[in-house]
Amino acid sequence: MKTTYRYLLTTLLSLGALVALMWISTWQAISLKTIEVAYNGSEYQPITLPYSQDHIGAYSVRVTIDGIKTNKHSFRIYPDDEIHALLVNGKPVSLDHLSVDDRRNYGAGFNIEIDQFTPDQLNIIEAQLSNASNPAGFRIESTKRLSNGKLLAVYAVLLVLVLVLKQHLKINRSQVLVLIISLAISVLYLSKTDERTRTFDVFEGGGHRDYIEYLIEHKKLPIPGDGWEYHQPPLYYLSAALAKQAAPIDSKTSGELWGQLFALFLWTLFLVGSLATIKVSFRKHPLVILMASTALCLWPAGIIHSIRIGNDLGVYACYALAFYYTIKWWKNRDSATLFWASLWMAGSLLSKSNGLAVAGALGVLMLFHVYGLVRKPALLKQHKTKLLRDIAIAGGLFCSAILLNFADNIKHYLDGTSKDWLLSNVSEMINPGLKVGNAPKNYLILDSATFLQEPFISTWEDKYGRQYFWNFVLRSSLSSEYSFNGEGMKIWGITNGILLMAMLAGTLIFYLQRQPQTNTATLKRVLYRNAPWIMALVFPFILLLAYRIKVPLSCNTDFRYIYPVLLPILYFVFQAWSSSSRLMLARSMTLAAPVIGLSSLMWIYLLLQQ
Repeated sequence: MKTTYRYLLTTLLSLGALVALMWISTWQAISLKTIEVAYNGSEYQPITLPYSQDHIGAYSVRVTIDGIKTNKHSFRIYPDDEIHALLVNGKPVSLDHLSVDDRRNYGAGFNIEIDQFTPDQLNIIEAQLSNASNPAGFRIESTKRLSNGKLLAVYAVLLVLVLVLKQHLKINRSQVLVLIISLAISVLYLSKTDERTRTFDVFEGGGHRDYIEYLIEHKKLPIPGDGWEYHQPPLYYLSAALAKQAAPIDSKTSGELWGQLFALFLWTLFLVGSLATIKVSFRKHPLVILMASTALCLWPAGIIHSIRIGNDLGVYACYALAFYYTIKWWKNRDSATLFWASLWMAGSLLSKSNGLAVAGALGVLMLFHVYGLVRKPALLKQHKTKLLRDIAIAGGLFCSAILLNFADNIKHYLDGTSKDWLLSNVSEMINPGLKVGNAPKNYLILDSATFLQEPFISTWEDKYGRQYFWNFVLRSSLSSEYSFNGEGMKIWGITNGILLMAMLAGTLIFYLQRQPQTNTATLKRVLYRNAPWIMALVFPFILLLAYRIKVPLSCNTDFRYIYPVLLPILYFVFQAWSSSSRLMLARSMTLAAPVIGLSSLMWIYLLLQQ
């Protein structure tokens, strides 16, 4: 009863932290008082944002803004079709630095910093536009959504969440310190990154945001083939919809900041769960715990993903908790622990199909467990009831999650309203420029010269190595599929590529040096003991390969699909340090892992200067 009370209290406090984050997203210093439109020089009439209306020809949008404290402020403007002039309080603002594409970019909009405002008074922005094909459209958002006070409030809530979670997911003081630094970097990154910067499929037709809004508005699941992301399982979107409704959030004024804060909440769950797994696995090696935690928490791609809107974060959180309990169950074979592992495994499957990786790992371990008992009839007879209970727990939750994940897609596929049981109609919406080769060489070759010479990867250009599976996976593991401007960022990217190669080479050297010292019996024991880690390493790459082969697009090779595999990678990397063998070359080279993590300090510094 006491344990149940503690879990209930932790759940309530965690949900309280989430609600607090949602409310923080509503704190607005800037407010849009009135929005008006005039057609072809006629009288202005009130409208709401985002504005969308059938109209061909010229039109103007006038926005009255309150709460600007200085003469300078930045906005993101979304014109449709094209903006020709911008005025603030009747005075023109130069648009000469914007390209024609920027002036017509309704999808992503453009950022503009204006220094003509009157502080602490009402200010009027007027945009003069034209439209050639219906509908006409306009939207404006403040990009300076986060004051220092708001950033500190977000950070404080995340630290409280860490303190709540660590009551159950045990981590040591050095890990808490690394986690504090990691979350600080994520919050700083948030201050420079709005919801439309370095993101995936959020605002495209039927993207992540539309899925969430559909649930809020219609109170039912969308048809899989009607949107870009509508074929995805519903858990992340249902959770996000409930979270958004926990506070009076108005996306017209605050944008989708709430979604980024929800992502940070899930990211914190992922980090704490993963750190607890590291502590359990290296409990006798505090230095190894510190190094592995530093690499995991500060890994640059992780910081980038930590504030992204999308169901990847839902998978990361559930995956980390499922694997933590899987590791514990492999040690104690307790039914209660298996239940938690299976429950979070089901959660990962209901967030995204990538959860099949942790489901596969747990499934294989269950088979090993059953096989071990079957080989010993006396032990099997003694534990038969418990074994059947364990199979019912894991199998029942797995089958339920699979059914809930795929049943709707399969139904619409059989009905003929969807052309693919897994991806629905997404394959028909794909830009052909993303297609890459699907021959054996695309999977067997690592173009090491390109990998070491190019600081980033691109989904569009072959010169960065996108044609080769391993080039894209490894490079996107460092900075996703994004590039950063500046000579310092280029040096940072190239250096991290070299460090990653050193880390992997050092790990390989360690195992090659250990191999002659390991007899068959010892090898079997080691493989059995490390079975969860081996499965957690292998299954994600199998799934990623299968996905890339089924739909050969460069973007389908992104490490973000299997990001939790970083944990088992680091586990095997740091065996060089936890082993009794003092293989100094391997140890020196694997130090590259925490150095990559620490390089995020330089990266965030350079980013904040831009």
